[in-house]
Amino acid sequence: MILLWIAVGCKAWATPMPQSTATRFCQLLVQDADGNIKSLNAFANGDAPLFAEYVFQHDGWRDLRIFPHGDRWYAATDMLPTSLDHEHQRYIQEVFPRMLKEIDAERWDVVDQYIDRLLQYQRQFSNTNQVSSISAPLPVMLLLPLLFLIFLLSPLLQKRKNEKIFLQKE
Repeated sequence: MILLWIAVGCKAWATPMPQSTATRFCQLLVQDADGNIKSLNAFANGDAPLFAEYVFQHDGWRDLRIFPHGDRWYAATDMLPTSLDHEHQRYIQEVFPRMLKEIDAERWDVVDQYIDRLLQYQRQFSNTNQVSSISAPLPVMLLLPLLFLIFLLSPLLQKRKNEKIFLQKE
């Protein structure tokens, strides 16, 4: 009985979600139960494709509060406030079912476009203080290894430069 439920309830994709699409998806922000805004990467445990596959195949997207409206974030299945205009309500309610159709059809370029629009929606309609505190560290984290590498290589480069100058003088 359980195996039948698993076989019926779990549909597998013929092709796994590409790493780039899953990574893009995990850049989305979500409001957790405590009201904190976190990147989905915080929940992916380093395996974005597996996490994204789980979210879509098991309808986890229904509970993700990824749609900001002021200081509050909503899931696609939440009762939306009347202060949210009809166009935004419709987008919130329809974007994931449409994206799921594209995932089922394995049209990953279209899925990427949906995710990019969701990221843009989050930037545009969230409280900028919430988003800036989350998104700012990522570029800094990417620059730190580069700065560290430059710091390590600069003495070596200076030494080679001095050797060239010394050889030219002779």
